[in-house]
Amino acid sequence: MPNLAYSILPKDKPQIITTRVIAAPRELVWKVLTAPEHLKHFWGPDGFTNTFTKYDLRVGGEALFTMHGPDGKDWPNRFRFLTIDPPNLLVWSHDDGKNDGHRFKGELELFEEGNKTRIELRLNEASIAARDAIGKYAIAGGIQNIERLAAYVAPMADPLNKFEIERVFPVSQKHLFEVCSQVEHLKHWMSPAGMTVIKAEQDLKPGGHYHYGLATTDGHEMWGMVNYKEITPHSRLVYAQNFSDKDGGVTAHPMAPNWPMEMITIFDFIAESASQTRLKITWINARISDEEAKTFADAHAGMTGGWTGSLDKLQEYLKQN
Repeated sequence: MPNLAYSILPKDKPQIITTRVIAAPRELVWKVLTAPEHLKHFWGPDGFTNTFTKYDLRVGGEALFTMHGPDGKDWPNRFRFLTIDPPNLLVWSHDDGKNDGHRFKGELELFEEGNKTRIELRLNEASIAARDAIGKYAIAGGIQNIERLAAYVAPMADPLNKFEIERVFPVSQKHLFEVCSQVEHLKHWMSPAGMTVIKAEQDLKPGGHYHYGLATTDGHEMWGMVNYKEITPHSRLVYAQNFSDKDGGVTAHPMAPNWPMEMITIFDFIAESASQTRLKITWINARISDEEAKTFADAHAGMTGGWTGSLDKLQEYLKQN
């Protein structure tokens, strides 16, 4: 299933319009879009983090920040705010802070849809030719940005959109990160109790994937696909997770049709000493379906049981590795 966010390129305007319905009220979405303490966590494409040095939210004010790419490259940014109409519209001009490089006008407009919000991110280029020259990258980046926003705000809108479980392991942060991220380790423990891994194929990088298959003792199979969004050695791992078929196609849950089609999974590796690390696992449902939200909320006890089985297997694996 494609992302819920999608982009439009008007034939008569040099715009890229990216839109999505987000399962949160408009005032909350506006709040996280206009505060650096929130923006730093999700602004930009997958794999990017942010450092803000200035944020002056007023007409004529500026925001100065650096986006840190997954390849280690830094990208300086400056917003100059042109229109501020809370909680409806934010318009700004964009450059790198030195009047060099790529310049455009950005717009964020929020529309109420019941207790949800439809967001439009509009990038306005100097010409249609200029838009088309950067279209491939801007479209992908815009979709990823709005999907990251949706995952960030979902637990704020409803705490039941989030599930968490933690356990402390007597190993270093680096070692635990490796065992929880590298396929040669995952295939030995990343499965619920009573299931074994029958396929494990991985491309460990932002935008990469992990396609896996599980089987029960009676031969029943279950398949899954992971798409990596953030990899921060050795402290954080974020990925989107879907049920799949053996060929890598996205499918619904084989036994629960109202289960969310996509989950955001976060692994935080918290060093408590040189030889002890707390693993915090978070599941986030960022989908807009009320049926999916209820199914997810009602399944927290089952999630505890499933993850407990996996963490028990991880604990045993670490004793030997």
